[in-house]
Amino acid sequence: MPKQHVAQAGDSVESIAFDNGFFWETVWNYGSNTELHQDREPTILEEGDVIQIPDKRVKTLTEPVDHRYRFRRKGVPSILRVRLLDDNKPRQNIAYTITIRDKVISGTTDGDGWVRCYLMPDVDSGVLRLPETEEVYNFRIGTVRPAVSVKGVQNRLHNLGYYQGPQDGVESPELADALRSFQQNRHIPETGKIDSATIQSLKDFHGS
Repeated sequence: MPKQHVAQAGDSVESIAFDNGFFWETVWNYGSNTELHQDREPTILEEGDVIQIPDKRVKTLTEPVDHRYRFRRKGVPSILRVRLLDDNKPRQNIAYTITIRDKVISGTTDGDGWVRCYLMPDVDSGVLRLPETEEVYNFRIGTVRPAVSVKGVQNRLHNLGYYQGPQDGVESPELADALRSFQQNRHIPETGKIDSATIQSLKDFHGS
């Protein structure tokens, strides 16, 4: 029978589905999980979210005996997206390497400053290096919370370089200052508050 998974820090629908042998779409679109679609994304969950895991279905194939067959499991990679900016301007055509466990992935940023590469859903951390400038960034995957939460706003403002305070889900004068700076740069009303226009702009500019 179906089971439940209570999301922990770092969990996503992608990682939960992968651990249970499903494609993420199967879990995301299953039963009462559709109620999460309003405030959540497959890659971003809140601790305590309850995810329903469906039963596995058995697939039967009829093939002639005395033959050798090869069955290949479809890949289920996730996409890592990181945007490199300098004074809010995209860092274009910057060479980078990403080290995940014992694998090194190389590439260059696109015209909008984005780093994009495929990773397996169970990867939770890695290292981004920019050889030309010798910059090194350690990163963790699955730490960004939903954009409608205070912590999610703090996560995104921190990642975009506006906020250096604690990411604790508590509103503060420092967070209000960061919001005003972001709002000014994005040409939306400078309220210093978490409103719908700011949340949408954060999601668009952050990429999630």
